[in-house]
Order: sequence, then structure tokens, then C-alpha cells
Amino acid sequence: MIAKTRALLFLSFVSFGSLLCLTATANPQQHRLIATDAAATSLVVEFGLLDQLVAIDVTSQLPNGADKLPNIGYHRTLSAEGLLSLNPTTVIGSEHMGPPETISALKQANVRLLQLSGALTPAQLRNNIQTTAQALGEAQRGQQLLDTLANKESQLQQAALTGHRVAFILAMDPSKLRLAGAGTAGAALIEQMGASNVADYDNYRNVSAESLLSMAPTVILVAGRAQQSAVADLVAANGIISHTPAGKHNRIYAVDSSTLVAGLSLGAIDEAVRVQQLVVASN
Repeated sequence: MIAKTRALLFLSFVSFGSLLCLTATANPQQHRLIATDAAATSLVVEFGLLDQLVAIDVTSQLPNGADKLPNIGYHRTLSAEGLLSLNPTTVIGSEHMGPPETISALKQANVRLLQLSGALTPAQLRNNIQTTAQALGEAQRGQQLLDTLANKESQLQQAALTGHRVAFILAMDPSKLRLAGAGTAGAALIEQMGASNVADYDNYRNVSAESLLSMAPTVILVAGRAQQSAVADLVAANGIISHTPAGKHNRIYAVDSSTLVAGLSLGAIDEAVRVQQLVVASN
């Protein structure tokens, strides 16, 4: 009788232990995430954690069909009260998140902060992926994203746009041409495609259409407010651009500006691949 009782107790213990294991597997770690820029939002989505995202910033775009989320404003002017009211477990953004008093308040409230670099190289993007994977307990998905990035890097290198001179224009207002120089996300995108930048200075500068014509870009990339109409709006406001080598060969392409808000993102790498394919097809 005693032996039978012990056996039943053992089986009950094993069954309960198995149930705990199954429960732990079926209920992975839950987060309440706030993404403070488009790059952070993109990473959260890529990690498959959209359902754990509770708020986004003004630059972020969610996949089609996703539920609308509260908007926390601009990543440099965040409100501590507004963020804490959403009861986040983790706030993800760049090193430019602010102001400092908001960052201090989040730390005092024991909210985890992930301040990622504004990636201008694939190595920095890889580091952002690894940091996010470790913080959110998503090692397996992180490795999958790293493998995908490596494959796309290889693809870009094999089809490098050697010999092409590219102009990256930030055209939120089509009548004002802001040309990307070194140290910008626009320049980083050009570098990923294996082309050279027509700008020989740092940061963004306003240039005239005549100045751009003299630079003779063979490819022009346009980041505007509305991707669908960015090229048409730019050319309509600056007709002389049609006379550049890029204009003559129909190599003026719109790019998704949201993928470059805080540096290179996985979406920006996708844009580099897409544009590279368009240029190769135009040859």
C-alpha cells in the first residue's frame, strides 16, 4: 500500500513538472514595449513582438492591418509622465532619446532602456540586433535576423554599383533640396549599394538644382513625405533635374524615408537591395 502511494505521488510530481514545462514553453516572456523611433519599431516588428508593443513615436509605421497604437511624439522631446502612464517594461530607441530628465525618470522607475546606436554600418546594425535579442530574450529570432542581414549584405556586394555616382536628396519640401553628405543615413545607404556619393562634405546641406546638375549624378534617390509621389513632386519643382544623367536614364527613385530615421535598419537594407536591382535592370 505504501509503495503504491509513493508511486502515485511520484507520478503526480512528474505530471505537475511536465505541466510547468509546457506552461513555460507556451507562455514566453511578455513585454510592454515602447518604440521611440522608426528603427526601434521596425526591430520590434522584425522580432515578431508587434503584439507586445504598446506605443510608438511620430515617425514609426506599423504593418498594414495592425491595431492603432498611442503616439508618444518625437524621440528627442519625450514626456516621462506620458511614457510611464503606459506602464512599459522596456523603452527602445536611439542614443538621441531625450530630454535627459525623461531618461532619468524612466531609470528611477526601473523601466529598462535600450538606447541603440544610430547605425551607419552593417556592423552597427548587427550590434543593435544582438543587443535587442539579448535584452528581450529572443536569441533564436535574433540569429535568424543576423543570418538574413548577412545574406543581403552578400547580395549587395555581388551586385555593387561600381562607377555610379549617387545623390541622396531629403525632400520633405520638394522645392528645397537637402543633399546627404558623409556621416548621414543617406550616405550609408549609398555605401551599401557599392556606389559613390556625389556630395564631398559632411551632414546634409541645401543645394540648388543647378548645383546638383553640375554634380552629374547617375542615380538620384529621393526621400520625401509621400513615397508614391516623391519623384514626381521633385521633378515638377525642379525641372532641371531631368537633365542630369540620372534623369536622362530614368534613374530617379523614391526610397522609404522611415527606414532611415535613426540610421540603417533592416528595412533600409531592403531598400538598398531594391534600388540596386532597379539600377542593374536599367543598364
